[in-house]
Amino acid sequence: MKRWPVCRCADPILASRVGADMAMVTAFETIPALLAARVRATPAAVAFMEKDADGRWRSTCWGAFGAAVSDLARRLRSIGLGPGDSVAILMPNSVMWETVQHAVYRLGGVVIGLDLNDSPVRVAEIFGRCAPTALFVDRTERLRQLSSTSLKGLRVIIAGQIDQGAPVPAGGGFFVLNNLPAANDAALPATVEGTATATVLFTSGTTGRPKAFSYEHRQVAAAVRAIVHHFGQLPEQAHTACWLPLANPFQRIINFCALAMNWKAFMVPVPATIMTQVPQIAPHVFAAVPRFFEKVMDGIHREITGMPAVRRMPAQWALRIAAAYRTTVSAGRRPAGCLRLLHRMADRLVLRRIREVMGPHLRYGISGSAAMPAALVRAFDALGWPILEAYGISENIVPMAMNVPGAIRPGSVGRPMAENTLRVAPDGEILVKGIGVSSEAGPLTDEGFLKTGDLGILDDEGFLWLTGRKNDLFKLSTGRKVSPAAIEEALGGIDGVEFAVATGQDRRYVVALLNMDPARWCLLNQRQNGLQGALGHLRLMARQACAHLPAYCRPVDIAVVQDPFTTRTGELTTNMKLRRDHVLAKYTDVIEALYRRQSHV
Repeated sequence: MKRWPVCRCADPILASRVGADMAMVTAFETIPALLAARVRATPAAVAFMEKDADGRWRSTCWGAFGAAVSDLARRLRSIGLGPGDSVAILMPNSVMWETVQHAVYRLGGVVIGLDLNDSPVRVAEIFGRCAPTALFVDRTERLRQLSSTSLKGLRVIIAGQIDQGAPVPAGGGFFVLNNLPAANDAALPATVEGTATATVLFTSGTTGRPKAFSYEHRQVAAAVRAIVHHFGQLPEQAHTACWLPLANPFQRIINFCALAMNWKAFMVPVPATIMTQVPQIAPHVFAAVPRFFEKVMDGIHREITGMPAVRRMPAQWALRIAAAYRTTVSAGRRPAGCLRLLHRMADRLVLRRIREVMGPHLRYGISGSAAMPAALVRAFDALGWPILEAYGISENIVPMAMNVPGAIRPGSVGRPMAENTLRVAPDGEILVKGIGVSSEAGPLTDEGFLKTGDLGILDDEGFLWLTGRKNDLFKLSTGRKVSPAAIEEALGGIDGVEFAVATGQDRRYVVALLNMDPARWCLLNQRQNGLQGALGHLRLMARQACAHLPAYCRPVDIAVVQDPFTTRTGELTTNMKLRRDHVLAKYTDVIEALYRRQSHV
């Protein structure tokens, strides 16, 4: 496979530091060895920032963190935990989450992250696949998320605090974290092998029950190397936010990158508070799912729309100038002198103020876990916030492909990472093999390539473009095969639409469901003089949004559903991916009504 050029660090001082950090990452194949090297190299540097009970940020340096990890590892060893034991963690994001994780790694154990929104049924399914020896919770109230069967299978339960009225397991296997027995002379393994299992990850469940995939330390280290190689331009002690659940491998890998590059991670235990925290965090790099970036851009446009005309018109002018400037630059052309001057004015007067919402330092956003509309990537790029969209799958701990500084194509997911060998099969399915692919992954081709189930195209410059999921394809009664991804992306760009779901299996034509916020839907009804006017407006918007698609892919009719799509109600996975089968089953009556309506038109 052809290897594409990468962006190198031009600054000699930065290059020296980046070289030292990369040497550190390259030299070690396990997370404990990487942590030990970081503690030796920069013991006084800040590792984490976390708010105390009074709401003030408190720092933890690498030296103190390393000592806490070693102490906890020895205490865990003294109560019988050791190499090969699986330890589940059910906590909000915190320095304690990280301490427990690294202590388990230091023991030679296996980490299993549980999401705070996981139901007892999902936890039971996860426990049934990996049979953890121990469970860490921040408070005993969390134990309500476990069935009696799940609790009985645990040998050790450790809680940060006991809640009044919450269940407290009987027996000698329950401990309060601060009262764990003293470490005494508990011996830790001299080393942890690169081939030792580090973690077990579970699919988000878009198509049914979660699947389990285990990864060795050497594979996790390979994922870290693949990413940090491209971020040498960020300063030492760069800020990043740890706000996506640490049960999610996306956030954990970002934190391992912070470990490798000596970044400072700010802990955000409640994801819903992230926008109030961001100005204080002032991130240099910010990782999120596309839904977050959509809400940020939506908020920017809502604020501009609500301004008095004297402020609104200059802001809209600045956005138009920014879009024209970035379009010219992205096309490889030098903007005309007049456009350059106007862009400098727009940036100084408007764009710079808009960017303050994310703090003064933001260099890059990283988007993962789901596809991000190309128009949204371009909109952020015009504001001066490059969004680096990445593509990963549960079966491969190394990102499959990623846009990186100096090599960005909006709408694509970037070039394949060097650690992957990637092909596109004749039917469009993406195939991969490499160090990061789990040994449990399948099915494989005769040549050992994993069939991902994703559809895509590799362009002449090596950029990968996703076109949908193989399992999401449906066939119209006319024989045409339709991939709903492009339809749903187009419809999702309509103002006020949160999610879109297209369908048409065994029908003559496609219809779609549009999920809208009730307040936005009510406002649209008022502006369009009632329900029929609002629906007529949306049908027009849908036709315009999908005009570029083949005629058989354009929805003939649409319906609006107002109930929020959430993880709790089952429409979204914990990674914020749409569970299409669940949505289509839930709204069968609405879809049938659309087809009945059209049969009478």
